[in-house]
Order: sequence, then structure tokens, then C-alpha cells
Amino acid sequence: MIASRQATDLLVDRLAAGLRPVPRAAIARRLGAGIAGGAMISTLLLVLVIGARPDLAEIVHSPRFWGKAGYMAATAALSLLVASRMARPAPRQSVALLLPVPWLLYALAAVWELASTPAADWVPLLLGHGWQLCTWLVLLLSLPIYAGLWWAFRSFAPTRMEAAGAVTGLCASAIAGLIYCLHCPTDTAVFALVWYGLAFAIAALVGRALGRRLFHW
Repeated sequence: MIASRQATDLLVDRLAAGLRPVPRAAIARRLGAGIAGGAMISTLLLVLVIGARPDLAEIVHSPRFWGKAGYMAATAALSLLVASRMARPAPRQSVALLLPVPWLLYALAAVWELASTPAADWVPLLLGHGWQLCTWLVLLLSLPIYAGLWWAFRSFAPTRMEAAGAVTGLCASAIAGLIYCLHCPTDTAVFALVWYGLAFAIAALVGRALGRRLFHW
């Protein structure tokens, strides 16, 4: 019995030898590096392949443009915060409850648009220009960002892989949506809620399906 305990203590000492505390900002730095690399690739794809909207210099003064961009940025920031919590073995769940907040707040802008527009003109608010491609282009631009997040998570220890995959999918698509704002010719809240929101939902579902395969450790 004594020999067994001594052997166990020796094993523990060897396993603990050379261990160093992980810097507090290690997760943030790794996530930031993964997102930065993916976002650079997505931005290059947009500029070189899809192209920026020709009226970009004028539209940056529009409240609608910044409202849409703010919706994307808020969704990306909250989902990134939740993803950083998911990177730890015992994530706190309370922050995840905030994920619907950007959508709910932006929905108020959509309701105001509908209320202030004659019913006969609601269809242009929804379809705008390019609705057929919006969702799919956002998903395309999210792929490099999702790859960067997956690279970051390879060094983490998530215990809820499916949830981590879903949140990183949402985060990647929201950042991609923010980048796609540089091209998208329609800035109505109704358009963004429906077609960008569809991209967010698809990315989260696909990320959840891939989570167990890609985020294991």
C-alpha cells in the first residue's frame, strides 16, 4: 500500500513538473489571431472577387448602414464572448442568454420601418437588391473566419463541443456579415434581419453539426 502511494505521488510529481500557469489573456489572444487571419482572407475575397459597393463613400453617412453594421458587430461581439467562455472546461452559461439581444433590438428598427412604410411598399424592404445571393455570400465569407476559430479552439478544452461549434458558427457568420456590408446594396432592417439572420442560423446549425468532430481534444 505504501509503495503504491509512493508510486502515485511520484507520477503526480512528474506530471506536474515543468508546468507553467497559462496567461490570463491566452484565450483572447488565440481567438483574436484566428479571427484576424480569417477576416483578412474574407475581406480580400470580397474586395477582389465580389467587389465593394460603388456608393460606399456616400452610404457611410447613412443611419441605416450603421444600424445594420451595428447589428452585425453586436452579434459578433456577444457570440465571441460566449465562445471565449466555451473554450474553458467549465463554461458559465449566463452570458449565452444575451445572444438574442442584438436581434431583438434590431427587430424594433424593422418594426418601425414597416410601420412607417405603406403596406404596398413592404416587399422592397424585404427583397431590396441581391436578396438571392446575400445569405450564401455571407456564408461563403464566413468559411475562412470559421477556420480561424477552429484553429484557435484546437488549443482549448471545450466540454460542450456542439454548443461551441454553434457559437463559433454564429460568430464567424456575424463577422462575415459585417464585412459583407461593404458590398451589400440594401440597408433596410427588414432585409438584414431576414437574409443575414438566415445566414446566421445556417452557420450556427452547421457549426453545431461539425462541433463534435472538429472541437474534440
